[in-house]
Amino acid sequence: MEIKEAGFLVAFLLLLCCTDAFDFPEPGTCGLDASDRIYGGTITKPDSYPWTAILIYWRRFSRSDLFQCGGTLISDQYVLTAAHCLDDPLIYSLNRVRLGDWDLQSEEDCDDLGNCNDPPLDVGIESFVQHEKYNRKTMSNDIGLIKLKEKVIFTEFVLPICLPIAESVKNQNTDSMNFIAVGWGVTEHGNGTKAFASRYKLHVELPGTNLTYCSKVYKEDDIAEAQMCAGAERGKDTCVGDSGGGLFAQVDGIYYEYGIISFGNGCGVKGVPGINTRVTSYLNWIEGHMSD
Repeated sequence: MEIKEAGFLVAFLLLLCCTDAFDFPEPGTCGLDASDRIYGGTITKPDSYPWTAILIYWRRFSRSDLFQCGGTLISDQYVLTAAHCLDDPLIYSLNRVRLGDWDLQSEEDCDDLGNCNDPPLDVGIESFVQHEKYNRKTMSNDIGLIKLKEKVIFTEFVLPICLPIAESVKNQNTDSMNFIAVGWGVTEHGNGTKAFASRYKLHVELPGTNLTYCSKVYKEDDIAEAQMCAGAERGKDTCVGDSGGGLFAQVDGIYYEYGIISFGNGCGVKGVPGINTRVTSYLNWIEGHMSD
């Protein structure tokens, strides 16, 4: 009798454990690109990178919208971003998240052939959380999570990115990988001047950089294993408006988010990589703050 009761208790605990775990989208549902803060980037196709999110803030004094940070859709109700994007300055506050956008100045996004996206989706925010050990001075643990007010329906223009959960993708050597950064951040003009935000979604390819080199460049910063570096090519970088956006890489045809854009020293400076939060170091934290 005691053995049966013990077996029942074990089964109950296992059931409780498994039902509490968050079910992330499977590769094939996430990480698919329907088409085949950026400096030196090129314009994407309207339906490219459908997991890209824009965080929209409300200027308290001028009573207008501000596009300040990026984020990445990782499920039907959660957006991954940087913790510093969730700070609450006196002059503006996080208001909503936009999904499925391409051209910030057009109500309808269409390519040269007249193929048009669905209208962008603005979704309210139920709650958000910064990492408990986030440090504004050192930018360590620069990761945050936004829960949307409602679950979104996946389309070819709004899809989640995959997180590198499986061992085969989790244990990739990021130093030798090529990444894609996507956003609407600071970009350059032909006359050498810079604009705060691009009208169109941009993407740029950035090579991974090892932490040893990165630490030498950022001598005054303590670059940790939970961070990763990418870039260092002149004219190609992520800039202020792309903070919180993702650093993506393809593995076996599926896109995964390996980094969250955190900070850097200048934009597109040769030999100076950007610093990103390493997603694989925070998978347990992410799952622990998500619920169905």
